[in-house]
Amino acid sequence: MNITDKVALVTGGASGIGQGFVEALLAGGAKVSIVDYNEEAGRSTEKDLAEKYGSSNVIFCSCNVTSQEQFEEAFRRTREVLGGPDIVVNNAGVGGETDDKWEAVIDINLKGTLRGTRLALRYMSEAGAGSGGVIINMASMAGVNPNPFSPVYGASKAGIIHATRSLAISPDVQKSGIRLNVLCPAFVDTPMFRNMASGDASQTSGSNQAAVKAFVDHIGVMSVEEVAAAFLDLVKDETKNGIILRCAKKTGIQYSTLAVQDV
Repeated sequence: MNITDKVALVTGGASGIGQGFVEALLAGGAKVSIVDYNEEAGRSTEKDLAEKYGSSNVIFCSCNVTSQEQFEEAFRRTREVLGGPDIVVNNAGVGGETDDKWEAVIDINLKGTLRGTRLALRYMSEAGAGSGGVIINMASMAGVNPNPFSPVYGASKAGIIHATRSLAISPDVQKSGIRLNVLCPAFVDTPMFRNMASGDASQTSGSNQAAVKAFVDHIGVMSVEEVAAAFLDLVKDETKNGIILRCAKKTGIQYSTLAVQDV
């Protein structure tokens, strides 16, 4: 896919990895709708990127991905203002393993991604008013390999992987002109990671910090820019559908060996 003049909708796009995706898309000539629950960060990011890439190329939509109504409004406004969408990135996510937060991890990470995927299929399908495109769902290596410090987070990401690949081989989806891929990075240098690594109780649930540090050192930490480069490959390469792209600092980029047609 040539992303020039394509329209992308990116959840969790106001900061961290999501902002990296937004900037990579804008730099490639796409128009981007930043969808995020943090209105202050969203407005600030919109302003900064509008100054750099042009105000007609970027908008902000305030949205909590746990709300069907807010999410639908974000899709409607994106189409009304920018067109499309041609690219949908379900990136919004949180960590947290404590008794009072673990359900929010499922609600935001898994259910929010599924909600965004279903809306994307509706808006992008060639059978409807769309013109096809690609959906990139953000998972994690924690959804591929067990992570002793984040079992609920890992479960939410494993669900995203399975749902994405299952939809990619659905006959109805294959007729829609839409590809679906899932990106699974290991540790990335973002505020959420830094909170976890520094011992924020909401992220580690009292886990031994020496063990956490040893685990992080073993895996390594990627930059947002490294993940964004891998992300663009999944967007642009039209031969990639139902792919798991795993990336980590020490092992690099690895594509799943099981292709959709082999399932």
